[in-house]
Amino acid sequence: MALAVQGVQNVIGYTFADPYLVREAVSAAGSIVAAGPRRFPNGNKRLALLGDTILQLALAEDWYAGTEPRASYDRIRQSVASNNNLHSVGLANNLGAFVNLAGGGRTVSPVTMAATVEAIIGAVYLDSNNMDSVKAVM
Repeated sequence: MALAVQGVQNVIGYTFADPYLVREAVSAAGSIVAAGPRRFPNGNKRLALLGDTILQLALAEDWYAGTEPRASYDRIRQSVASNNNLHSVGLANNLGAFVNLAGGGRTVSPVTMAATVEAIIGAVYLDSNNMDSVKAVM
């Protein structure tokens, strides 16, 4: 799992103070993983939910700073935060190589890849507590 942590850090350009957050982020739903003192009985589901919310917050902050109408934000959010786009981002960055699948499988589904990208965003937020770090990773 240490290779997965290092690999994800290399891909996203961010070094975690708490590497257990990366381990949680790459643990697909349904996998039961223990990382140090923590256990993740539902894989990255909770972290992915947080990451989805943080992604939308980052998009809203950028929209708010501009002058575009609300409809523009809705289009950007639907495009950038969609599972299809997040899956594409994960594939383009070869994040599937680091995903720990339930049952030891090797094929990462589009939904699992999207959740992993969201979970990584959530992990960066928790580790840094800094939206600038999140936006740099996005």
